[in-house]
Amino acid sequence: MKRSIILILFSILIVSSCSLDRVVHRKNKKGYKHAPYDVMVVPGYPYDAPSNKELFATRLHWAKTLYDRGIAKNIIFSGDAVHTPYYEGKLMKLFAIQLGIPAEHVFSEDEALHTTENIKYSKKLADKLGFKKIVFATDPYQFSYMTSLVNFLAPGTPLLTFPTDSMAYYSTYQLPEVDIQPAFMENWKDKTIK
Repeated sequence: MKRSIILILFSILIVSSCSLDRVVHRKNKKGYKHAPYDVMVVPGYPYDAPSNKELFATRLHWAKTLYDRGIAKNIIFSGDAVHTPYYEGKLMKLFAIQLGIPAEHVFSEDEALHTTENIKYSKKLADKLGFKKIVFATDPYQFSYMTSLVNFLAPGTPLLTFPTDSMAYYSTYQLPEVDIQPAFMENWKDKTIK
């Protein structure tokens, strides 16, 4: 019985992954067709999160890859200090600059507490900065639910990610040495605790 449940769960995982990759391929093809963009928005992720801390580096590496390919001329990293005492947007900006993206092309939005706010607040900042052509970029797991949010909150705005089988490549990416103190929030409290 236990073995058959594991087999069923594994089958569902494989099928859903293949289905997600088809959606990723279709969306990316459409998104790349309209490049270059004035700005790419990348939702933050907690720095050194207790679980799945690779996603911080993964999103940075993906953003750098897209920037280096000329998909977007600027980047907005979005995120408040939600789960750790570091502003996600500010910290990702610091790492992006250290990775070689010119500082004048990297911005941070530091109020978003979750994906919906990443979209709303970053779009507002992009408008304020005069960026007209926007694209969102993230990892495939956030992409799976972020697509409908982008369609609702920013209709017509593309969302780019990489296929799930590339996750191993992006998650092994090493971060450079960075002074993270400028992104530290004094008197921080976990914003997920009510």
